[in-house]
Amino acid sequence: MTVPKIVLTGGPGGGKTSLLRELRLRDPKIERFILVPEAATLLIQAGHRPGSKEFQLAVVALQLALEESCALPAGPGQILVCDRSTVDSLAYWRLLGGEDEEFYERTGLNQRNHLNEYLGVLHLQTAAIGAVDHYLQITDGARVETAEEAARVDDYCLRVWDSHPRRLLVENLKGDWSAKTQTAIDCLDRLLDEIEEAKSEGIV
Repeated sequence: MTVPKIVLTGGPGGGKTSLLRELRLRDPKIERFILVPEAATLLIQAGHRPGSKEFQLAVVALQLALEESCALPAGPGQILVCDRSTVDSLAYWRLLGGEDEEFYERTGLNQRNHLNEYLGVLHLQTAAIGAVDHYLQITDGARVETAEEAARVDDYCLRVWDSHPRRLLVENLKGDWSAKTQTAIDCLDRLLDEIEEAKSEGIV
């Protein structure tokens, strides 16, 4: 059974963690959403330092393993919601000055299966764009990127998904976090409806 996968992407401070928390509150018995944690965060917690190609290769390897492991026990109707993806690693690879061809060669992926692995993409715009005061308030020492760096990451994440047919952008709503979260949930529902329609038509 192929388990549908939706990605949450965007620059730091966009609300991915808050959205995942809200999804779990709305689905406490895990009847619908299986939440795949961010591979990079797990590696950092293990003691690895980001900022190198080797780190991104490790992220890809762990991301693939996490998605496969989370999909194995999934039942009918369940959906994987991934906190980032292998595609996001390409965005960070580009930020490091790396070429796409080297990324695909070293990860064993190609552009087509790299993008097509995920049926929907929800881009949560970093608060560093349009709500910079809120971004600075939520750093609390845990986030190392400046607002300028976060905005740059957001742009790279946006561009790396350019050719995906089902990508929705959730922009900031003047720092109103609850309104942004609700908008994100509405967009997620829209993506799920589009995926179901595509499945019924034999497109996916």
